[in-house]
Amino acid sequence: MVFTLFNLVEAIWIILPAYAVNGLVPLVGLKKKNHPIDSGKSFRGKPILGSGKTWEGLIFGCFIGILIASIEMLTFPYLPFDQSPVPLTIVPMSPLLGFMLGIGTIIGDVVGSFIKRRVGLPRGSIAPLLDQEDFLLGALLFASFVVSIKIDWVLLLVVITPILHLIANVIGFKIRVKQEPW
Repeated sequence: MVFTLFNLVEAIWIILPAYAVNGLVPLVGLKKKNHPIDSGKSFRGKPILGSGKTWEGLIFGCFIGILIASIEMLTFPYLPFDQSPVPLTIVPMSPLLGFMLGIGTIIGDVVGSFIKRRVGLPRGSIAPLLDQEDFLLGALLFASFVVSIKIDWVLLLVVITPILHLIANVIGFKIRVKQEPW
């Protein structure tokens, strides 16, 4: 497999709603009163997920996924994809695909939190690769129920997402949306 700018355009197009969900859901945490998905319950003496995974975040994540996919769907006819020297595989966006990417992003992140709690890592602690790839793999898995996902996209996104994730988190930390820079 050879990665090209064309693969990158295709991959970013499909994953953009998930990136937006992952980046914007922490804004929900700025609210004073949220409702944890696990209701504060424990499993074997450890929090199931922790207070950072909320129903508000889940709902907001689905909304953001639908919104970004809808914007992509509406702007698609005005973008110059047809002028590419190589035929591009641009996935047709829809609100359903946006929902699947949004819920997949959140579910992937929830699974990552569950794993972190099982190994004894507290909320906000760093878990290299798990922190960056959980939402991505969840989003792609859920999206695959609606559209075909090219393996080239998956591999490329697995490589670039940790880099983009770190940059976004440092920015989020600097503007005080995130409590940790990872």
